[in-house]
Amino acid sequence: MESEYREMLLLTGLDHITDEELKRFKYFALTEFKIARSTLNPADRTELADQLIQSAGAASAVTKAISIFRKLNYMNIANALEEKKKEAERKYTTNTKKRGAQKVENRSQAENGSVASATHSDKDSKEPSATEVCPQAKPKKKQMVAEQEAIGKDLQKDSLVVMVLKAINPFECETQEGRQEIFHATVATQTEFFYVKVLNVQFKDKFVPKKTIQISNYLWHSHFLEVTSSSFVADVDHKVHVPSNIIKRAGETPKISKLKTQPCGTIVNGLFKVQKITEQKDRVLYGIHDKTGTMEVLLLGNQSKPKCEEGDKIRLTFFEVSANGVKTQLQSGPCSFFKVIKAAKPKTEVKSVE
Repeated sequence: MESEYREMLLLTGLDHITDEELKRFKYFALTEFKIARSTLNPADRTELADQLIQSAGAASAVTKAISIFRKLNYMNIANALEEKKKEAERKYTTNTKKRGAQKVENRSQAENGSVASATHSDKDSKEPSATEVCPQAKPKKKQMVAEQEAIGKDLQKDSLVVMVLKAINPFECETQEGRQEIFHATVATQTEFFYVKVLNVQFKDKFVPKKTIQISNYLWHSHFLEVTSSSFVADVDHKVHVPSNIIKRAGETPKISKLKTQPCGTIVNGLFKVQKITEQKDRVLYGIHDKTGTMEVLLLGNQSKPKCEEGDKIRLTFFEVSANGVKTQLQSGPCSFFKVIKAAKPKTEVKSVE
């Protein structure tokens, strides 16, 4: 995938702007990518593409570039680049599903061949009963169904070695398995960071900051990883070197102006200041703000209980970018976590009594 992202960033994006437009792009890239001016300014288009990917990771570099093109009002380039990115991701997802489905089909054919051979060798029997075949076939069938369902969510059996950056304490929420304890974590490789939803609290002792672990048999979603009871998590002896810029990006609260450019479904973690609160029966609407703009946070259901006042801050974990008409907002889901951080009250002056 990285080679495809690299190609589209250069051929669909940077190659279609003039030298003057390239200077303007670099101006915004200084802030967006945290690249030194002395390195960025002399770079040609090819060198710039390499620098962007080195700084943010391949997929993130394309997303950030699209955001900059939009700021500059180069909408044709931004739209073309976004379409290329979506097309590549769709192709990757389709191929992953096909490979998984082919594995299941091959396994099914092998099992059917074994059953057919067993039936043929037993041809002297008058009428083989169904129970002679089904005790072995039924568990296999259940396994195949489970694997096919997992393929729909992109089951990743290959291991991913990562360093744990952060993990919150377990909390209860509603899942497909009913009400259970889960927790969220952030992990990183040498080139990118990922949000992780962990549905098995027994893995909590593995998700310790600065610890290197290996994850396999996990589910890959478009914006996060999901670790289930069927996943495998193990300690790793060697360390993963994660660049400081990736660690910094993983811990930063995204700017509101940037959130408004993200596609629906993007997972958001961060600390935001509240300037307005609108309470309703089964939801609370928080107006948040920073130096780049304002936005709304929709907190649904029972999660709307925490007492919050204007001026307080709210820490959001695993919220999603969603659309409310033409407006973009952040919305809680069943597995979101919400915490109120009270604003410090000003100290009152104590007058001395003479």
